[in-house]
Amino acid sequence: MAPGRAALPRPLRLLCQALIAGALIVIVIQTAYVLHTSSPYFNWEKPTHSPPNGRPQKPQRLPPSSKWNESESTPNCEMFPAAAFAEDGIQVTLKVGGAESRELLRSHIEGVTRCIPNLFVVSDMQQQIGPFITHDLLADVVHVLSEEDKAAYQRQREDYYYWNKRLEPSKAGWKLDRYKFLSMVEYAYAQNPNAKWYVFTETDTLVIWQNLVQLLDRYKWIDPVYLGSPTPGRQLGTWWEPQPTFFVYGGSGIVLSVTAIEHLLHEAGEESAEAESDHESQLLITKFQDMVREDCCGDSVLGWVAAQRDVEIKGLWPMFNPHPLHSTPLGKAYWCQPAISFHKSAPVDMVELWNWQQKRLKNGTDPRLILYSDVVDFFDFESLPVRQDWNNADMDAFDAPTPEAHDSFDSCKEACHNHADCFQFTHHRKKCRMARVIRLGNPVLPDGEDDLETERSLAGWDVVKIKAFKEAHDCKEVDWPEPSTERIF
Repeated sequence: MAPGRAALPRPLRLLCQALIAGALIVIVIQTAYVLHTSSPYFNWEKPTHSPPNGRPQKPQRLPPSSKWNESESTPNCEMFPAAAFAEDGIQVTLKVGGAESRELLRSHIEGVTRCIPNLFVVSDMQQQIGPFITHDLLADVVHVLSEEDKAAYQRQREDYYYWNKRLEPSKAGWKLDRYKFLSMVEYAYAQNPNAKWYVFTETDTLVIWQNLVQLLDRYKWIDPVYLGSPTPGRQLGTWWEPQPTFFVYGGSGIVLSVTAIEHLLHEAGEESAEAESDHESQLLITKFQDMVREDCCGDSVLGWVAAQRDVEIKGLWPMFNPHPLHSTPLGKAYWCQPAISFHKSAPVDMVELWNWQQKRLKNGTDPRLILYSDVVDFFDFESLPVRQDWNNADMDAFDAPTPEAHDSFDSCKEACHNHADCFQFTHHRKKCRMARVIRLGNPVLPDGEDDLETERSLAGWDVVKIKAFKEAHDCKEVDWPEPSTERIF
């Protein structure tokens, strides 16, 4: 023993050694427990640890993975109104699926969606999509899924994570989508409760974001606002006195103010506080799980819950349009209205429209809102007035009234020019069809291979008439329609 240093009595020394050994055992046990529980049992996704406030971590946004790098191009975001999408502004959530089309996903990676600074991407599976990591909503609500849907969800995860199969769209996968609507609303609010507006879109939703920003400036986020294209939904009331409700069609985008979401969630929170068991889920979808399971569509259930909780829908069709961009009929009805969104649009249209918007804004030729009348300029019929293997006369169309109009494409073209109501036409198999509206239309395949000239469909546009119509209907003022559930798609 060193001089000047007092020795501890032997009993006290043994007690200290026992305490130290006990502390080391506790540390080892705690470490083993943390290592065992910090990742999911099947190790399908990275662990998510909750920060001190109890909220889940915000979605990660990483550099593009190698499988997306080959042909990926970064969009030009110079003219994008990023300031409006600050954390306390507009929060956008993109809903995708595990078996989503790669072309559609790429249209968001290479298009305007990538310009949104605070984007959330939610899905039925955790995946890396370009710079985004999707959040698996179904992992949060697996207790709500029917047995059949649980099996489909499990099968999808096994195929992707274990067997490296490329997932294909299926009816079983489509049925999983209905569980995402209530879940994504609550998830977006939990991730960012500071936003004033919450916008929910899908992979085939084309949104003109500059127009949406100006639309939301016309509404107050302190009101319970629920915007989009109205669709008839479930009945409230009794069977002898039913009260019809409407829901916002998810395909063309759903907009909710923060006040509307708080209306939806506040009652659910009170009900959860009164639940008999502390172990019951407090998520909104738990209360409506039976309805979600029996309904085909989650946006329908969201509309019914909104009606129950005094969140009134403000129908804004056709600004929120269920039509694809290439199939939207353009005419007097909403010529001077702003176009906000389109559904089921082709991936190439989504990217090209954004590039066209960028050039339009950069040139400074016309800084106003993009109206439906401007979509005609985007299509640029003058550069390509005739398309082969195409049909542009399958909406608001009629047969040419004179027999000679059906003889050939040229005779059909002349007949259209001479008919007051015809803007465009399609000639196919000695039949001339004329259309009263302006639209791009769709590609079609030849009927056979014997005589391609007669079996091919030729479409044309009367560019002289279309130009004259635009000049005669110059939109000096923007037509902002009032909300209505009588005006529906």
